[in-house]
Amino acid sequence: MPAWVKRLQDVKAAYIQPGNPEEENPADRRDSIQIEFTGGDAGQHCTAARALTGSECGVITTTPTGIAVDSNDCLSVNLDTP
Repeated sequence: MPAWVKRLQDVKAAYIQPGNPEEENPADRRDSIQIEFTGGDAGQHCTAARALTGSECGVITTTPTGIAVDSNDCLSVNLDTP
């Protein structure tokens, strides 16, 4: 896991999700970092993580109340997690 993950607060767990080498779009072939937070706003966490990663990987953040994905510099937030 990249060292910058340690700079984020309230991290419960962090994983690397391998990219799919068969994707047509090269950006979709990148690995993604999935970070599970103990609380807070998934979208804000995702934006903070994106600022630390640059464009080298995708970012997926989850909290007990939401999920946010920034795969290609396009933030998508879902607040209806079970």
